[in-house]
Amino acid sequence: MRPYIAVGAIIALGLAQSAATKTPRPPSPLVNALDQCRKLTDDAARLACYDKAAAALIGASQAGDITVVDRGQLREARRNLFGFNMPKLPFFAGDESAADTPSILETTIKKVHDYYNGRYQIVLTEGNAVWETTEDSISLRAPRVGQKVSIQRGPMGSYFIRINGQRGVRGRRVG
Repeated sequence: MRPYIAVGAIIALGLAQSAATKTPRPPSPLVNALDQCRKLTDDAARLACYDKAAAALIGASQAGDITVVDRGQLREARRNLFGFNMPKLPFFAGDESAADTPSILETTIKKVHDYYNGRYQIVLTEGNAVWETTEDSISLRAPRVGQKVSIQRGPMGSYFIRINGQRGVRGRRVG
């Protein structure tokens, strides 16, 4: 999912998320056009209005100016962003999936690079996320492709990487 198009989608649709926030966002002109159509009493005029408004909305979607996303896609985006320190983004405002953001990510290793001094860079199968260990550990056995990895959110923005059930080491997401 391209992140820049999600912003337009949420704003353009004026989902219930606006109502959930303390300061409602002004609706998109595309949503306003649809809303104005609802107010027309003449059936033919209302249908013509809806046709025009729908064409504008679909055209914006096809041009890549907006994209419609549902809560499931927002949850998936949050999961794919696990490990990044993200600012508060407006298209996540009022999204109740924030409570569903995992504190632990469990997946497998897709690639391993011996970084330096007993540190490693690993690529995960989920989302091709790239993590690196930030401390060396004598007891850490070298990770291998296909092994299970568990990354847990720690205090103050830190993360612990546990590879194949071994003792966890500090790490950070780099890509």
